[in-house]
Amino acid sequence: MARAAVVAHVIGAAPNQFLMDLPDVYDGIGTSMGVLKLTGDPPAGADKVSLQYAINTGKVFHVAVSYVVNGKRKRSKLICDRSHIGTALSIKGKTFRGQTITGAVIPSHITLG
Repeated sequence: MARAAVVAHVIGAAPNQFLMDLPDVYDGIGTSMGVLKLTGDPPAGADKVSLQYAINTGKVFHVAVSYVVNGKRKRSKLICDRSHIGTALSIKGKTFRGQTITGAVIPSHITLG
């Protein structure tokens, strides 16, 4: 599958919005995730931030979505605005990359040692 073009997105709800450059894959689920493609001028007061900064400051979270392509389970890691985490986890049944989403979770890992 070809990589999606990276475009500017508006993250969050007013007045706490900010801008990030993300892959253009949020059509159909962007409203639930709090991630909308920027059309026109950016909102007043919205600063552009990096993905790492947004994750480190708790502005966004990763959400892993599962879907099936030709009988094989696939998983993609997307981002979600902090205020939309409840709706992001309930996107099962919506469409992502032309496929029906079968599940959405906040990924976690355990570091042993």
